[in-house]
Amino acid sequence: MMPEKDFDVVLDECVDRLNRGENIAACLADFPQHAAELEPLLKAMTGTKTAFSFTPSADAKRTARERFHAAMAKRRETSFWQNLFAHRFALTAAAAVIVVAFAAFLAFRTPVFQQPTPTITVAAPNAEGNFAFLVSDEVNAISDFSDLKVTIEKVGLLQGGNSSQWIEFTPEVKEFDLTLLPGDVTQQLWRGNVPEGAYSKVVIYVTAVKGTLKVSGGALDIKLPSNKLQISIPFQVKAGNVTIFTYDLTVVKTGGTRNSKYLLKPQIADSGVNQQPALQTPPGLSHNKTPAAASSASHNQTPAQPPASSHNQTTAAAPAALPDQAKGKPQN
Repeated sequence: MMPEKDFDVVLDECVDRLNRGENIAACLADFPQHAAELEPLLKAMTGTKTAFSFTPSADAKRTARERFHAAMAKRRETSFWQNLFAHRFALTAAAAVIVVAFAAFLAFRTPVFQQPTPTITVAAPNAEGNFAFLVSDEVNAISDFSDLKVTIEKVGLLQGGNSSQWIEFTPEVKEFDLTLLPGDVTQQLWRGNVPEGAYSKVVIYVTAVKGTLKVSGGALDIKLPSNKLQISIPFQVKAGNVTIFTYDLTVVKTGGTRNSKYLLKPQIADSGVNQQPALQTPPGLSHNKTPAAASSASHNQTPAQPPASSHNQTTAAAPAALPDQAKGKPQN
């Protein structure tokens, strides 16, 4: 069935043709698709015209058309059940589209949820391992503290390539004082073996940062937003080499005099690696050195006595502070 507008146009045309003297059969022949609906309406009109032979006014015509249109509209009205089934079909189609879209979303997201980046934990340190991890402090606001001790739980290295994985280790030295590591002074926290290959990120998991201010003597806790510090820096662990990575930290002061606070941040510009042949013991790794505070000045450190045999070295109780030549730097 054609839309209501089309039928109304046909009806108007047939009425006009009958008023001009044409007969009903001619109109039905021209519009066979509407013949069943047109015939009773046109016969009623011609019968009325015969009984009351007069020419209707324009208003009368308009009123008659409106009555015809109202009657046709009523015939085309759908029942409650028809509406229910029509809406049900539309809702079913919409629900099917939503289900398909959600299934597609899960198909793309599921691999991410089901395949987290695996983690490998290095079981124990190794004094002759291929990777050494050091820390140092880039001097900013560290001079405000008489001591600033950082306690860390573990260190994570993100290894890239075709199979990304986290390499984690627990440092031998879990607490260090940043006031003893200014500028070029470093401290080794761990040495051991990690898988060879390319790495892209280093994360320190921090459990506490506590310091003492020089001026007031008051204790201060520095809070970290996520209890970890991370830097994205590419480096390689190569066969036959010892990779010495120095993670440089810095303390900065923010805010005004009354509401100032201190932040501990990684310093990516001064962090990086230094590669040394495995057969050549990296400076500062074969002999323990006392921290800067153990002597009257940080530049006049007293080396510990070397052991009688390189195979029976003992670890000094104080953390090792290494000279600048063992500090990691990015290599081209």
